[in-house]
Amino acid sequence: MFYDLNIALPESAGRAGGQVSNQNWTHIAQTIEQARAYGYNIVALNQTIHGKLTSEHINVWKSVPSISGAVYSWDRETGARISSNVAGRVPRDHIHVLRRLTLVVSDASHGLSISSSGGGLANEYDVVAVRPTSEKLLLAAIGGSWDTVDLISLDMASRWGFFVKHKPAGQALASGYAFEISYAPALSDSLTRQQWVSNASSIVRITRGKGIVWTSGATKPFDMRTPYDIAALGEALQLN
Repeated sequence: MFYDLNIALPESAGRAGGQVSNQNWTHIAQTIEQARAYGYNIVALNQTIHGKLTSEHINVWKSVPSISGAVYSWDRETGARISSNVAGRVPRDHIHVLRRLTLVVSDASHGLSISSSGGGLANEYDVVAVRPTSEKLLLAAIGGSWDTVDLISLDMASRWGFFVKHKPAGQALASGYAFEISYAPALSDSLTRQQWVSNASSIVRITRGKGIVWTSGATKPFDMRTPYDIAALGEALQLN
């Protein structure tokens, strides 16, 4: 089974009460269709939010268009999550579309909105990722301060400004977290690509190649690669 847990929604989707234009939804639909053509069974649409998650952020999911061959994990009219076990009912020739949240945390208080005591909004998502902006916040995430988190997602296109060490990375893996490597920056300009190689190498080094989830971060069909292309990319960069 092949999956891509990061087809990126536009920036506007991350604002409280934000919307996605019809043109952007068209690009997203085409990207899902491309993923299906490439043999992916599961994809996740990724809503990146800076700050606290609120109920207003859920509204954007009501506007997603119907796509032939796609089965969503939420109700497109109400935005409510349908079921965590809907995957078992997805026809083999269809693609299962999940809902993902990535919360960019620059203050510890932001993380409360993705904890089990934060009102339960994070439970509306199938996948929850956190992007800490400092070492202190990374350690908080790894330490389980925000207990709905599945993925540690660091910015692969920029310098982090802090070092990720073996010990906390090992603690994260032992606690069931995975680290994300999104390959979209590797398809960008040469400077961004160099930074991506450095960051990806760091993640592989600190995790010893374990607990890594490769994703596209795609915003359009051209950004997608086949699962075998991704494996080859990892081999070429000695990241596997």
